[in-house]
Amino acid sequence: MTQNHRQKLWIRAYQAATGTTYLNARRRQLNWPTLAKVMEEHERLGNFGIGVFSSPRLAPEQRRAELAVERERLRRNEDLVVKPALWLRDNIRPIKPPTAGSYGVKHLIERETGAYLPNGVLIASAFIVGYPFRYDQPNVRFGMSQRDLNKLR
Repeated sequence: MTQNHRQKLWIRAYQAATGTTYLNARRRQLNWPTLAKVMEEHERLGNFGIGVFSSPRLAPEQRRAELAVERERLRRNEDLVVKPALWLRDNIRPIKPPTAGSYGVKHLIERETGAYLPNGVLIASAFIVGYPFRYDQPNVRFGMSQRDLNKLR
């Protein structure tokens, strides 16, 4: 049993949001996946977000090349992914329905921390923490507590 009340609340919220057991939720919080694992699970995740800017003038091979460049940029930003993940875990509880857009959350965190975050870095951070999600390209909707987000506004 954990002595950290805040961590226990987060684990309970994660348990409720994902429908997993308390033990599995606790293990998830103690053993976060790496950025490489997250990028393997989400093949279109790059520094821009999900996919690339959808220009009708780009041929499919150009889109693939641009996605490869964006994925490499995200890989190089691995050190930037950890700080937002910790901040999200400490400040925003998970909920079941994905309603919070990644781009709006990105701006809230930028205001709070004073540091610029690419959209893909925030998305990767939220995937690492384990929020429920739904794709809304190029952004992602996450199951984040609206009450916690409103405190930051």
